[in-house]
Amino acid sequence: MTTNKIDSGRAHNGARKGGVLVSVVVVMLIMGVLGVSLVSFNRTSTHSYLSANSGSRAYYLAESGLRYAQKVYCDEGWLHGRKRTLSLQAGDQVDVIRLGDTFWATAVVDIGTAKEGRARVPMALSACGTNPPENPRPVLIDEFAVFGDVGIALGKNTLIEGDVAITNDDVAIRGDVDGSVLARNVVLTGQGSVTGIEVSGGIYSSGTVDIISGTVSGDIQSANGISVRSTRSIVKGWLFSNGAIDLGGGSTVLGHVHSCGADVTIGGNNTVIGTAGTPIEIRTTGNVYISGSARVTGIVYAGGDIEISGSARIIGDAYAGGTISKESNMITGTALQNSPTYLEQPICPYLANLEGLVLPDASEFTAGGDDVNIPGGSSDSPSKRYLTPGTYGHVDSPNNPQGYTSLFLNAGTTGHGIYYLDSATFGSKTALHLNLSGTYDIRVFVVGDVDIGSSLETFVSTDGTNYLPISDVAVDPELAARVYWEPHGDFDLQSGAKWFGSVYTPFGNLSIGNSGQLFGSYYSGDGHDIIASTIVHVPPNYFSEQ
Repeated sequence: MTTNKIDSGRAHNGARKGGVLVSVVVVMLIMGVLGVSLVSFNRTSTHSYLSANSGSRAYYLAESGLRYAQKVYCDEGWLHGRKRTLSLQAGDQVDVIRLGDTFWATAVVDIGTAKEGRARVPMALSACGTNPPENPRPVLIDEFAVFGDVGIALGKNTLIEGDVAITNDDVAIRGDVDGSVLARNVVLTGQGSVTGIEVSGGIYSSGTVDIISGTVSGDIQSANGISVRSTRSIVKGWLFSNGAIDLGGGSTVLGHVHSCGADVTIGGNNTVIGTAGTPIEIRTTGNVYISGSARVTGIVYAGGDIEISGSARIIGDAYAGGTISKESNMITGTALQNSPTYLEQPICPYLANLEGLVLPDASEFTAGGDDVNIPGGSSDSPSKRYLTPGTYGHVDSPNNPQGYTSLFLNAGTTGHGIYYLDSATFGSKTALHLNLSGTYDIRVFVVGDVDIGSSLETFVSTDGTNYLPISDVAVDPELAARVYWEPHGDFDLQSGAKWFGSVYTPFGNLSIGNSGQLFGSYYSGDGHDIIASTIVHVPPNYFSEQ
């Protein structure tokens, strides 16, 4: 019996141990499953944390951009439609744009990585103490590389590194503008052999804007209408107009389209308005007509009717205060008509920045001194003439293809070096030497015309001894602010000239020939004609002192 009891206890203990072993195995399996789940959860949590962290960083960066915008607005003013981009060392970036009375900041962090985060944050403009800037502040002419009352023609292969403004006339652009354009009517045309032209800023028009061929990277604002109409026409910014907007001919528009009180017409073959990566909104108080094989990717709001025909498509939703005319497959999203509740009102163009743009008063002066005739030189005996500040008659440098004739002008030592001339003629390959040692300026006032032959060379000295060509990187382009010419006749700079300083012709024409290289600002009261030249904008000191 004793033995049986012992065997029975052993069996019971063995069974209990077997049960424990099974329990241990089950617990291990559960822990293993939990471990795998925890690893997966931890990875997901880490990814979510990193994503949330990137999103938070982008949000706070956008807020910082808004604080920066408010400070700039209070210190300097900030025009409607102007955008500034701030790039940080870590590769982060924030774009800030003013639209009406609101700043919008779009921030991107960890660009191009799996952790990339984005945020877009608005902020209403705030008052700036007791003396807020005007809304918008007056625009000054020294903010423009080219400025005038009368029309301007920018020839093919021209590059303007700065803004262009013509207050009462038209601008025809067949070259590049690394800035914005303000004018009455603007035509961007690269027809013929001219392709690939670009306006990197916006276009502000008190009339109409016609993009025949070229790229506009900024916004287009027009009082009377906008047309974008060829396969070589691309607009990356927004379109605002009080007039009709006509998009077609295979053009591409990547920004929102707003028309106040007029229709939006989109047609032609392969016209692209918005993409899957950049969907847009079309807003108008009028009608929207879409035809041909045009594609609109985004949302369409029309106060009137929406009519779609041909093989055109809206990849998105459509809302109309009137009717929507379409076939069943023409709108991929919601199509809701007779529903003003859903309508988003367009933002109308803000064109006050065209107001207040006026040319400065012409300077009052006389000349009438002795004529200055500079004889031609040779390689053995170069001709040099040092002209001290003062009053002169006609200054004549002969046409010397060999380039051995030099004229030296000097900034003053106790005040600005001021010259008064009846007129001036510089022959081919004259070398103009500008002595800018010290801190004062060179200022030349001419009663009549200034005629400058081809291939003028300009040299600049900051020590009064060593002169460097303006193409030399050792010469600071900002020095051009210290050189100012004001002819009251025409100013004609022929092909291949290299010019350093600003020119203002209040009563005459300002023309720049082929392949010129110029540093400064160029203003005219009687029109511009600029051909295949490069202008690097440097505001003149002269107007800031008036």
